[in-house]
Amino acid sequence: MSIVYVDLETADADRLWDYGTGFVRIAGYAVDNRPVESTTDIAAVTRTIEQADLVVGHNVLGFDLLALERYHDLDLSRLVREDRVVDTLLAARQNDPPLSGSADARRYNLDAIAKRLGLDGKITGAGGTALKALAKKFGGFDRIPADHPDYLRYLIQDVELVRELSKHLAVDDYLWREHRVMWRLNHITKHGFRVDVDLAERLIAERQTRVRAQKKQLHDVYGLPLDGKKPHTTTDGKVALEKAFIDLGIEPPRTPTGALATGKEVLMGLEAGHPDNTGLVELCRTLRAFNGERSMAQTLMDHAGKDGRVHPGVDPHQATGRISITNPGLSVMGKRDRGNVCERAMLLPDVGHVLISADLSQIDARAMAMHCQDANYIAALEPGKDMHDEMAAAVFGESGWDRSAGHHPRRGDAKAITHATSYGMGARALADNAGISHDDAERQLAALELKFPGLTAFKTWVRDDARRQVIENAFGRRMRVRPGKEYTQAPAHIGQGTARDLMMEGVLRLPEWLLPGLRAIVHDELVLSVPESRADEAEAAVLKALQFAYRTAPGKTPVPVLADKSDRGRDWADCYRSEKKNWPEVARDHRDLPTCGDSDCTWHLGNEVISEEKENAA
Repeated sequence: MSIVYVDLETADADRLWDYGTGFVRIAGYAVDNRPVESTTDIAAVTRTIEQADLVVGHNVLGFDLLALERYHDLDLSRLVREDRVVDTLLAARQNDPPLSGSADARRYNLDAIAKRLGLDGKITGAGGTALKALAKKFGGFDRIPADHPDYLRYLIQDVELVRELSKHLAVDDYLWREHRVMWRLNHITKHGFRVDVDLAERLIAERQTRVRAQKKQLHDVYGLPLDGKKPHTTTDGKVALEKAFIDLGIEPPRTPTGALATGKEVLMGLEAGHPDNTGLVELCRTLRAFNGERSMAQTLMDHAGKDGRVHPGVDPHQATGRISITNPGLSVMGKRDRGNVCERAMLLPDVGHVLISADLSQIDARAMAMHCQDANYIAALEPGKDMHDEMAAAVFGESGWDRSAGHHPRRGDAKAITHATSYGMGARALADNAGISHDDAERQLAALELKFPGLTAFKTWVRDDARRQVIENAFGRRMRVRPGKEYTQAPAHIGQGTARDLMMEGVLRLPEWLLPGLRAIVHDELVLSVPESRADEAEAAVLKALQFAYRTAPGKTPVPVLADKSDRGRDWADCYRSEKKNWPEVARDHRDLPTCGDSDCTWHLGNEVISEEKENAA
């Protein structure tokens, strides 16, 4: 059995998709235990990889092999289908799972893993790695002489580190599955999401106009200084802003020391808490711009390539394996906020295509049902039933609810309770979420434990199991629980991690003709660009892939996984026009109108404000 260990040095890594010929500058590789070789004959390295029984590298699925596929015709799909790739980044996360949050953000780069294992780290230079030092010296990664001795030493050492690291990493069935999953999801990166460049540039210009107008108004009315990049941080600026907040009916936000607070989280909290106070919302967004926060339009343009597309990274770095879409962060482009949902209008299907999406239904609850095997909990998830309705009935009662007429009137309140009680919500939090007294919350939790005894028993078991720090879901994903956080993290990791793997099961079931159409995965939703002429076929295929019954082990009761499809969209926002009927601007047809009569329309209101500002300026 021949094993090839490989690493590439390339031009600017951010230019993988539009750099062109010469992107891969030099390759380092070793076959089995032979010495590491370096070469600029990339075609020869590609042939060596294709003939190997196994190719091993760090983040090779997310970068190196993608580069060889793009520029040197590597048959990557065959390597993955035949289980001939081991990505040590994926393997390290399965062998030594990360903590939740950002605590382990840098823990899985090659240098950090090597040092944890007692191996030599990367060769360093002034201000960082030797590679960065060389790039700084020569004016770019693509200008480093390919025969520079430090360049070659750096490359050779990376291959040696990969080879040594691979000896410490076990490869289990889950990891082989994960390689197939990530190969499929990397089609999101490879094909990219088309950006409406004209719209993005217009929105950037409009935002700049609004900020200038707001800044001038704050100067004229309250005395905000006009000089400097952050006038709101000066003494006079803070006084001016305090006056502005008071005039808008808001007590100026304060830091613990009593100073005026204008940080991102504070401003976003004020926006969320006072959505109808348009003056306050505009002030907060202006201050966020003062702080240097970039708009989503600017972020998309910053990441758009020469092809007019963004090619975001697909990263399963979260503790539960849930996918983050980064650079740009499409995962944060929400659809729950009326002021932000139209950001998705900047992302388009391919020419001649439409966008479709499908969202898994109540998947976290289904994941918990699969594990806990509680008969009542599983029954509440049967086709035709709605878990949030059933939870609302259990918590708030069925008085006043006609099941045949629609959803329970308290369904919205029960939605958060469905998730949180599965993961360990206490009486105080339940009281706050449900708007009931603490005593009532305690009684309801006791009632839920009686109604779902299997769920209660499973949560108790998994919390005890989590004292070992690492737990596994039904698919075999290993997840780390922070010591002292077992009560909430253990059941949450099982629910969210299994929900993630159920979505990945759907991704693995997609027919291959749909893979080039993958554009995003956001939480429990897939977004695809498909030929308009095949939209019916595509929707049917996606729903067939995402809907199935799953049992965690032989003899266990299967639980159905269900999905809902969106409207077909001419842009990403347009996919949700039926779901957001009370927000007419979500629909592309409405946004194409010159004006509208809805005073709350965030699209036309914004355009009218801009028009007035431009007219006044003229």
